[in-house]
Amino acid sequence: MTAPVARVPAPRLAYGLVSARGRRPSNQDFAACCRDPLGGRRGFAAAVADGLGGHRGGREAAETAVRAFLDGYFGAAPHLSPLAAASRALDAVNGWIAAIGRRDPRLARMATTFTAVLVADGRGHVLHVGDSRAYRLSGGRLDQITSDHVVDLGEPTLRLRRAIGFDVRVHLDHVALDLAPRDRLLLCTDGLHGALSARRIAALLAAAPSPLQAARTLRDGALAAGAADNVTLVVLDVLEPAPDFRSDAAAAAPVGG
Repeated sequence: MTAPVARVPAPRLAYGLVSARGRRPSNQDFAACCRDPLGGRRGFAAAVADGLGGHRGGREAAETAVRAFLDGYFGAAPHLSPLAAASRALDAVNGWIAAIGRRDPRLARMATTFTAVLVADGRGHVLHVGDSRAYRLSGGRLDQITSDHVVDLGEPTLRLRRAIGFDVRVHLDHVALDLAPRDRLLLCTDGLHGALSARRIAALLAAAPSPLQAARTLRDGALAAGAADNVTLVVLDVLEPAPDFRSDAAAAAPVGG
């Protein structure tokens, strides 16, 4: 007889997400947040993606990656763990984007960064490839969770080493997180962290009373600092659990335009 799976209380969540074109002629970023539409073990997912600006399919790659990932993750077979469902969804997304980039001249070499956080079964998981980032503010300290997959070609030139769509198989970083009430998570594209220092990001994150206000303040700060790229971010707050342990995160909310 198979032992029953222990269910870990799900944290309550609140989030805010924003996107701005900055000084670029178009916005090639995309972000979205979604909770399990069936209220099951998939929990909550948020993702940001930054399509490669020099490739004509940048925006298409970013939006496709986020939307298809969320569809695949929440639509995966119920017996799969959240991490297995996410990995399978991203393998499929990467294969599709890589194939389209090879077949369609209009979308030649389409690719995108991708950074996501899952909150499921009482834990957090960060999945990442590229130079978008995930941070956690906890106890007044800001930690960068992800590492940038770039090659430094000399200031100010960086080249991506890994991204969704570069190859037929994608190598993703995974970081598991033990979340606590009052933790604040940040997902962002390089338009934010390229314009603001870690010290400034930490100060603005800590001062804002809500995740939406934090997102707006960070966006405005990056634009005021002369952000040269699109600025897209998601701020996610872990709240004290409610007695019935239901998540109060809102349904799907894409941003990027």
